[in-house]
Amino acid sequence: MIKKHERVFSIFSIGLVFVLLNSSIFLSRVDASDHYMDSLSIIRFNKKVKAPTFTLKDINGEEVKLEDYRGKIVLLNFWTTWCPPCRDEMPSMEKLYTKFKDKGFTILAVDFQENSRVVKEFSEKLSLRYPILLDSDGTVGSKYGAFAIPVTYLIDQQGYLIGKAVGPRDWASNESFELFNQLLKSSPDS
Repeated sequence: MIKKHERVFSIFSIGLVFVLLNSSIFLSRVDASDHYMDSLSIIRFNKKVKAPTFTLKDINGEEVKLEDYRGKIVLLNFWTTWCPPCRDEMPSMEKLYTKFKDKGFTILAVDFQENSRVVKEFSEKLSLRYPILLDSDGTVGSKYGAFAIPVTYLIDQQGYLIGKAVGPRDWASNESFELFNQLLKSSPDS
């Protein structure tokens, strides 16, 4: 025979399980990108802040404007060839780029104050295919407050900053792939 307090506890337990299951389903729909940003230690911007605009030359001497990528999720990475953590994360950035480049995503890797020949040789050695830009005087890095490298900014389709990652990341991890899947789902083009 079940005692009254055991029956109340059972009903309470079933109710609690129901609430927790519904909460996790709701959170997974609403905050999925937040979960992946947390797992990658990406700092979220709480206010809508427009990404500072810029025009830089790429390693082939062509002008590139941030505005040219409006409508895409942009991973904006500040780095240098002499920075070991920067070099370590670049192959994973290439994998991320390859996976999502045809889905409304791009990477803009901004080299901070180095010679274009050195940067071009480095990118060719690693077979990097994403756009590599040259911030020869450090102006763009200063606009973004990129005083430590590597530092990466995520920019949404409308040109607003989403988040900031200080230090290297494994951009080819499952968490990173899931983050960009979620960010691209919110794309106006999808």
